[in-house]
Amino acid sequence: MKTRLLIAIVLLLPLSGCGIISIGYNYADALLSYSINSYATFNDAQKESIKQEVNTYMAWHRKTMLPEYVGFLQELQKTVQSEVPQGVEDVRRIRNEVRALYVKTLLPTLVPSAKLLSEVDGAQIQEFVLSFAKENSKQRDKELSGGLEQQLRRRTERSIDFMENLAGGFTDNQLEKIREMNRRLPYATPLYIAQREENQGRLIALLKGGKDEAEIAAFLKEWLYKPEANRSPEEHNTIQAFENGSDEMIAAIYQMLNDRQKKTLLKSIAKYINTFQGLASSK
Repeated sequence: MKTRLLIAIVLLLPLSGCGIISIGYNYADALLSYSINSYATFNDAQKESIKQEVNTYMAWHRKTMLPEYVGFLQELQKTVQSEVPQGVEDVRRIRNEVRALYVKTLLPTLVPSAKLLSEVDGAQIQEFVLSFAKENSKQRDKELSGGLEQQLRRRTERSIDFMENLAGGFTDNQLEKIREMNRRLPYATPLYIAQREENQGRLIALLKGGKDEAEIAAFLKEWLYKPEANRSPEEHNTIQAFENGSDEMIAAIYQMLNDRQKKTLLKSIAKYINTFQGLASSK
C-alpha cells in the first residue's frame, strides 16, 4: 500500500517547507485514501474500510508519532547546540534512530493492509500488477536514465539541495568537496529499486496464491523490518559500503559547516519542531 506517502509528508520534511508540511499533513487522510485507491478498483465496502482505517491511523499518528518526532528533533537540536564535534558513530546512531521512527510509523499499517489485500479478487490483483509496473517504470526513468555519470550527478545534486534546504547555501569550496565525496560513494540505487520490485513480486505471488491475512501480514512485517532479507552477499556488501560511506560523508560535511550554516540549521530544526507541535495539538 502507498503508506510511504505519509512518510514523505512527515519525515522527508526539508524537501518542502513548514507551510507545505502543515497543509499536506492536514490533508494526509484524503491523500492516503486517494493514493491507496489508485492501485486498484475497490468496491464500496473496501473503500469504506480504507477510509476508516486511514482515519484511525491518522488519529494515532497525530497523538503518538508527532510527539516522538518532536523528541527526536529536540535531541538533534541539543546535539547541534552543544558544538561538540560529531563523528561517524554519532551519524550512524542518528540514522538508526530515524530508521526506528520509520518502522514505528509504518507498523500499525501492516495488519489493516494485510486484511484488505487478503480480500482482493483476480481482477484487482491484476490492477496491482499494472500499477506496480507503471510506478516502477517511472522510478527507473527518473533514477536510472542516462549513463552512470548522469545518474551520479543527479544523486549529488539531490543531496546538495537537501542539505542546503536545511543549512543554507554552501560555498564553492564546500560544494567541490561535497561533490567529490558523493562521487566516491558506491552507486546502490539500482539495488534498492530491484529489491523493492522483488518484494512487490513476492507480494503479488502471495495474493495470487490466495494466502490469508496472517501470511500476508507476516510478509509485510518482514519487508518492513528486514528489507535486505533476499540480498546476495555481493549486494549486501555494496549497500553496506554505501551506508558506511554516507555516514562518513555526512560527518565530514557537518564538520565543515560555518557559523552561519549552523545557525540556519538550528533555525530549520526549530521550525520543524514548532510545526510538529502545532499539528499534534490541533484537531
